[in-house]
Amino acid sequence: MKNTIVYLIGHYGVGKLTIARAICAATEARLFDNHLANNVIFSLIRADGKTPLPEGVWDRIEVIREQALLSMEELAPADASFVLTNCLLDNDPGDWAAYDRVLETARRRDSTFVPVLLAASDAAHAARMASPDRAERLKMTDAIGAERKRHANALLRIDHPNRLDLDTTTLPPSEAARLIIEHAERLA
Repeated sequence: MKNTIVYLIGHYGVGKLTIARAICAATEARLFDNHLANNVIFSLIRADGKTPLPEGVWDRIEVIREQALLSMEELAPADASFVLTNCLLDNDPGDWAAYDRVLETARRRDSTFVPVLLAASDAAHAARMASPDRAERLKMTDAIGAERKRHANALLRIDHPNRLDLDTTTLPPSEAARLIIEHAERLA
């Protein structure tokens, strides 16, 4: 994979980071997990994955995210590939803006853009939410709250010709990564 931006989008606990790591290991792509930006702020306010976040958190995180995207555009080698992760909801204008900003980064880099929507069953989500790794990475760990959010908020309804949809309920991360890489390479 050369000069490709893979954007993994899915609800909490769908396996975005695990799949992203597998893609990076197989391709030497660079990872920009949403928590890389989030945790700069989350660690300072002691976010615990259960307590509601204070007002203004996302505005501050957006500054960090913007600097990362500018670095991808202006500083990273032209042939570098990236895997980004995020939970983006259709009813949130800020999430649409975040998606559009990544799409713009791909355009400015003249990169192949591959949005991937990940889904999983409620049982798979619930089983993954309690993982100690999630708590350690300051991710949401409230399985009931996450289920409520999933049922009340659809993921971005992206209409992009390179879109790929995957259900990770029983799909091993290495297999999901392989399918995504093959899809991206067909598009390149």
